[in-house]
Amino acid sequence: MEISPASIIIPTLNEGRYLPLLLDSLLKISAPLDIIVVDGNSDDNTVDVATSFVSSFSGMSSLRVNDCRERGISVQRNIGASMAKYETLIFCDADVIVPPAEEYAKLIFIFEENKFVVAAPFFVPTEPGILIKLTFKVASVIQKILFTFRRPYFGGAYLMTTKKVFTGVGGFDTKLKLAEDVDFSLRAAKLGPYGLIDVQIPISARRLIKYGYWWIFKDFPTLCSFIRTGRVVHGSVYYPFGEYD
Repeated sequence: MEISPASIIIPTLNEGRYLPLLLDSLLKISAPLDIIVVDGNSDDNTVDVATSFVSSFSGMSSLRVNDCRERGISVQRNIGASMAKYETLIFCDADVIVPPAEEYAKLIFIFEENKFVVAAPFFVPTEPGILIKLTFKVASVIQKILFTFRRPYFGGAYLMTTKKVFTGVGGFDTKLKLAEDVDFSLRAAKLGPYGLIDVQIPISARRLIKYGYWWIFKDFPTLCSFIRTGRVVHGSVYYPFGEYD
């Protein structure tokens, strides 16, 4: 089955450790890929790591590295989208691992077959541990419940949309420091059908591991407010991008 091309936008900040795992997984995809790494002036070797992979992508796929010198996940995503060659856009965090070719093809096929304006898969942790897996499972259940009530709370770790939709809603809101992905999903969903795709995407649970479960319980009121409204008040919860606040 021929897989349609996609532009994959990866905002980075101090991701020298995780980015190689993502780029290695993308090398295994036998489909046209336009990969765009947009770095926010990293303090580590992220740009060097990304640049070292450029020559590995050839033929149907390519990798471009943009050092935008501005820190901000929404800004970086918007810059990447403005550079994209293909209609299908995938916003992908650096600590994600793209699934095998069959699962990737399933994502693209379902997205296009249903003419989704925005869609997302489910996430599973790359690290072992029953409690970590249970936490991700609970998060998926909550997401499914919200989706049932027509509230597409899609995370930006692997978010699928199109250039037409992205342009139509004006991209990500650069004024939002948190939940900018959910804000984008809710705005995009007004333009057409949207969906949760039954494919599991591995992602690191590094923040949960580093800050512990008390991080969740301490900010439980804020999380409840987020579930109810889809927004997070800036400063009410600590969620670092590249450990940069």
